[in-house]
Amino acid sequence: MSVKEAALITNEKTESIPSVFKNKNFLLLWGAALLSSFGISFFLFSQSWYVVNVLNLEASLGFIYIAASIPRLLFMIISGTVADRYSKTKIMFLSDFLRGILLAGLVVWFLFGGITLWTFVGFAFFFGILDAFFWAAESAVIPSIVHKENLTRGNSIIQMTNQTSFILAPMIAGVLIAYGSYVTVFVTTAVMLIIASSLVFSMKINEDATQQENKDKAFWETFKEGIVYVKESRVLTLIVLASILLNLFIVGPMSMGLPLFVKNILNGTAVDFSFLEAGLAGGMLVGSILIGILNAKKNRGKLTLTTLVLSGLAFTGLSFTNELWQSIVMLGLFGMCLSFSNISSISAIQSIIDEKVLGRVMGLVSLASMGLIPVSYAITSGVLALGVAIDHIMAVGAVLVSLFAAFVFLTFKELRDLD
Repeated sequence: MSVKEAALITNEKTESIPSVFKNKNFLLLWGAALLSSFGISFFLFSQSWYVVNVLNLEASLGFIYIAASIPRLLFMIISGTVADRYSKTKIMFLSDFLRGILLAGLVVWFLFGGITLWTFVGFAFFFGILDAFFWAAESAVIPSIVHKENLTRGNSIIQMTNQTSFILAPMIAGVLIAYGSYVTVFVTTAVMLIIASSLVFSMKINEDATQQENKDKAFWETFKEGIVYVKESRVLTLIVLASILLNLFIVGPMSMGLPLFVKNILNGTAVDFSFLEAGLAGGMLVGSILIGILNAKKNRGKLTLTTLVLSGLAFTGLSFTNELWQSIVMLGLFGMCLSFSNISSISAIQSIIDEKVLGRVMGLVSLASMGLIPVSYAITSGVLALGVAIDHIMAVGAVLVSLFAAFVFLTFKELRDLD
């Protein structure tokens, strides 16, 4: 066979794979993700502003975050097992629908008065539980509806949608509050989540075979299977470990430390802090768009590790800046590299994992990447209490992550060569 003939066969094979934009199930999922992410962002911004501006309890805002984080962390442990035993689309449908119903109940509560801080704490608790199950199911359902060749692009579109909501939703919610009311925002959010649930319900996916196989076993047996599956795969173990380190040493200090960094290092204001947040979100959005355009199908292991090293270096660079524009640039680069690393690693995992354990694996990855952030907050708080400056904490954490990623790149060929 000539090179020309081989190229023609390859082109025909590539052309036979439908675009994600012609995939009805993916379009329904994308629409649901758009409405869900904007709706949740509306709610988070509005409840925070209500607590700070109306209840005048800014010092108590942390109770809401704790109330959402603890159940999310606990239920993430089993959310992947549930996703492998039951319909992933039904789990997502119920999660969005129940959140919509909860918000409708909050609207009624508003109309009859009596809203307190503990009202929001209670709602945050239930939102945390539903979040845990939604994230595991969403991560596991994408490979069921998107061809392996388009996994990177599909994940980048969902990630890009989420990042866009973080940037635009607070501004839109602010306008709705200014020219309408809190009730207007919460009604809008409830409607968006219920519509999102209907879009997920409309998805047609055949999941019966793998579900039945998992249902025939005891719940804790299937749970243990997922843990053993990850432990026996050095690639997955290394990815989970990298996610843990990234969130313990970078994401936690960044989320908690940026306001301190602006105040103590940059001597800035709330406006400067908003610019930094916008720089980070913008960088992540640009990264999501770029990797979606590239649609990397090969060398995703190298891409993951290389951009993880670069994200650590960019965050280290941030800790040494003392001018606002320098900080914005470094955070933008960090966000862009982080998007590349996250999307390429998730796409690689989804392409190699057996579908019957995909929910459990993605649940454990979600636990490592998001569930441990509260632990990072606690560690960061403890180190700050010892008198260590926030820029030193950020620099040390970022260097450790970069060194770990470089070590894995040089030492573990199976992860470096992962496609």
